[in-house]
Amino acid sequence: LSFPNSNQGFVQLFKGENQQCLFEGLVGIFKYIGGVTTRLWFDNASTVVTKILKGGERNLTGDFLRFAEHYQFEVAFCNPNSGHEKGNVEGKVGYHRRNLLVPPPQISDLLTFNQELLVQCEQDGQREHYRKNASIRELYEKDRLALLPLPAMPLEVAKYLTVKINSYGRFYLNNGLHEYSASPKYASSRVLIRLTANDVVVLDDSHREIVKHMRLYGDFKQQSMQWLPY
Repeated sequence: LSFPNSNQGFVQLFKGENQQCLFEGLVGIFKYIGGVTTRLWFDNASTVVTKILKGGERNLTGDFLRFAEHYQFEVAFCNPNSGHEKGNVEGKVGYHRRNLLVPPPQISDLLTFNQELLVQCEQDGQREHYRKNASIRELYEKDRLALLPLPAMPLEVAKYLTVKINSYGRFYLNNGLHEYSASPKYASSRVLIRLTANDVVVLDDSHREIVKHMRLYGDFKQQSMQWLPY
């Protein structure tokens, strides 16, 4: 997330580009900065846009519409294949990679690492703005005055799915590439799962946790097994 006026930026690291990663990243930044930006520019990623219509209108995903409505920010979009229209944030991606992620960090806990990233981003604002006669921090304090207040309750951004458990007590996600265990008790039945950016949680009829997995990423076959229920 980049503020072009002040050149202040914030970054969060995730393993993929799904909706849960997008939403959790934005919520984490909103919470850290203590407010919500009044207007956000997006590209046309499938996590947000389902179809670009004539005249520049967009069909948006239902989950994104709920997210924007909950946090009350205005949405704007770049033209297709026009990365130069969001040059400030593209430049910020490169800057943060070179300055915060080189050499490649060793990460034992991604949630903790992301909190540390936000602190580092804020500290980076102590340098002088490349063009204006002020520090990034001084200019960013003016940006913050325009932030919308955080909603009284954060939005639940996890996704809930009902999946079929096979005869071995397992189920598949990501077009059958990722296999997860549930429990033999639920073989050949259907259960509810809770998807976050980092976790896959299998729930019983009372929404109590049966097992919890780290979410798998990558377009190749993988398996995650929790053996205790077996």
